[in-house]
Amino acid sequence: MHSDTETGKIRAMKASTTLLARQPVGLSLRAPHLRDLLSLAPALGFVEVRASDVGALDGVPLASLKELASRWPLAVQASEIGVSGEIGLVERPLDELERMAGLHLRRLSLPLAPERDPGALAAVVEVIQSQAGQPVLLELGQHADALTDTLKLADLARQTRSRLTLEPDRLLAQAIHRVRSSPTAPASDRLQWQRATALVLDAVWSLSPSMVGQIRVGGFRETALPQPIHRTSSADRSQRISPSGWALLRQALEHLGPVPTAVAWDSDLPGLAVLLDEVRLASELMAEVGADGEEALELDD
Repeated sequence: MHSDTETGKIRAMKASTTLLARQPVGLSLRAPHLRDLLSLAPALGFVEVRASDVGALDGVPLASLKELASRWPLAVQASEIGVSGEIGLVERPLDELERMAGLHLRRLSLPLAPERDPGALAAVVEVIQSQAGQPVLLELGQHADALTDTLKLADLARQTRSRLTLEPDRLLAQAIHRVRSSPTAPASDRLQWQRATALVLDAVWSLSPSMVGQIRVGGFRETALPQPIHRTSSADRSQRISPSGWALLRQALEHLGPVPTAVAWDSDLPGLAVLLDEVRLASELMAEVGADGEEALELDD
């Protein structure tokens, strides 16, 4: 993936991203971009890594994780809890934390399956928070119903004194499917998008700014009718963020304030320069809505 052309693009962007480094916008790292990221060292608010990638074949070596942590604030997405087996089985994320012992983690995000028993989930969260030594960020598991389960997750966060990782793109993908599959769906595509956006904003505005500790966002294919999302995979982050996605992020930031925001791209990966350009656009948007980076990072202290 690395090339002279790619290097030139990234170096040409570094001046502009450096000017925006105060904004708390980071990159959700995929392993194929690791070498370019370390060699070119762009300005980022933080780097997010999947714990399942650490030490995995073709993943992120532990030594590289330590180097990442020495250069940028490090956020980690743990393995999902509650998908199979006993709900109290937390060995995998605890093992992941042990592997990262000694690293200062800015944030730890824990994906959950909200259909599981709330009391058991709360116990799991408490165990992991105790091991991590800090409140964790709760996020939806892969097969969650985003519109419905975000509110369940908020209740669990209040109970455990944790916070949320909000994913507006997943909410939007779910809302689009709900509107288009409704018997009363408007014929106009524009009206469908308006109704879907309203559903998402209802969910976002129901959350207090103090409840959300991080946003993760990416672009997905909006032209095709989404497959049913309940109990299946979430929004496919394989595109640049669309104008509707940027507009939704703007409205979320205007409500929530300076929330650290990770730009994610999960499949059909482009070169690193494309993701860094998305980071630049997100940083500019955060600056436009008045979200000051230094103030935002203080939320995690």
